[in-house]
Amino acid sequence: MLHASYDRVFQTPSTDNILFSSSPLVASIDPGTFLRLPVNPSTGDYYEIGASKDIAHQLRFDANYFRRFLSNFADDNQLQNTTIAFPISFRKAIIYGIEGKLELPAWHRLSGFASYSYEVGNVWAPVTGGLFIGADASSAAGNLSGHFPNSQDQRNTLRTRARCQVHPSLWIAAGLQFDSGLPFEFQGDPSTVLAQYGPRVLRRLNFDRGRILPTFLLNASAGATLHHSERFTTTIQADGENLNDTLEVLDFGGLFSGNAIGPPRSLFLRLNTTF
Repeated sequence: MLHASYDRVFQTPSTDNILFSSSPLVASIDPGTFLRLPVNPSTGDYYEIGASKDIAHQLRFDANYFRRFLSNFADDNQLQNTTIAFPISFRKAIIYGIEGKLELPAWHRLSGFASYSYEVGNVWAPVTGGLFIGADASSAAGNLSGHFPNSQDQRNTLRTRARCQVHPSLWIAAGLQFDSGLPFEFQGDPSTVLAQYGPRVLRRLNFDRGRILPTFLLNASAGATLHHSERFTTTIQADGENLNDTLEVLDFGGLFSGNAIGPPRSLFLRLNTTF
């Protein structure tokens, strides 16, 4: 089966602090170095083409190629590395990639899937809208060409999971997750990251490439039916996430905001009764 799609996208700017950044009085914060441009809505064209194929009546394979063109690409800018952010926009952005998934719905007692995606995203200067103060204003006014990765530019993402029905009332499953790492921007010194977040977070950041280091996680689950009758059914399920206890830095934007850390090794137990 082949499929194709097209979407025309219209996106209004973020409303966070947009009234403040539009006020003429905001120039008094730093009158020496100040840049403000109107933030216009983003428009885009999204294209996708893909195929699905059954293999030997047991496997299902799906593949997609997508490409997205955006004008006045919406973003946000932090005020002097604080938690305050203003909506901004750049001239354009192009995002493209492929996605693939191989799925085994059910084969005897086994089922599972493996999925992979490759995504590239770049944003082109110059800035076309937003509020900039101090050094940010000088940088925005002087950067008139070139491109840089956007926040979705994660080149390689892999997900797998396999499930086995060991007994009619017992099943086990395991999976893995791999992320090649998102880009980040940090204008300060790495020593400040060490003081604020410690050596474990610092080791997960590649300042030379401006990217978070790859992450590999292992997950496992098991479930059993404790009681089954016409009146009620009781099941129990145990889940283990990040069993290798990797420090997962999802995003890093600065010392005070834009940061996200995944949970450490976690175990969950759920008892469910239906009647």
